[in-house]
Amino acid sequence: MENRRLIWPLAMTAGICWASWIYFLFIFQVGAISNPADPWRIAFYVLLILAPGITFFPVGIWLGWRPFALYAVLSWAAFGYLLAFSPPPTAVLTGLRTPFAVWYFFLALFAVCTTVLTPLAHAVGLRLFSSRTHQRDLLRAWREAALLSFYIVGLALARSLGLLTWPIALLSLLFMALLEALFLARKA
Repeated sequence: MENRRLIWPLAMTAGICWASWIYFLFIFQVGAISNPADPWRIAFYVLLILAPGITFFPVGIWLGWRPFALYAVLSWAAFGYLLAFSPPPTAVLTGLRTPFAVWYFFLALFAVCTTVLTPLAHAVGLRLFSSRTHQRDLLRAWREAALLSFYIVGLALARSLGLLTWPIALLSLLFMALLEALFLARKA
């Protein structure tokens, strides 16, 4: 970011928006309000867009990849809407949720994980790799974030089905690491 004086006010505003987002979601329980035009619900709708927008638009500028910000805002808005207004299941993968709602949850979880992990993968790549092609490669950061997100969502899905054991988790992680090593070796 060119103007470093804006970082702290922007960070404070984002923190306040995220705290309000969490307050509306978990303490105020905005999902219990049945009227979609209720002012508190509309305020939550605004926060669904505003909190990730304030957070991820500067990240998209830092990455030099502006569509990332739009992807992050839509991902977090979908995930927040799902958490607020979708009824929780009464049992594992059953209850009031349809299979569409379950897959929507895992897809939104995948998208949210990639938005968090992509800047981290890019920052780690800047420090870890000596080759400039690997350092500045946004596709590499996106791919690593997607692989790790796929791993996290796969573990959550396996856990919800009662299929998760530590050997499966370890072998899946090793498979993802091998896959990324093959991608990196192909580029070198």
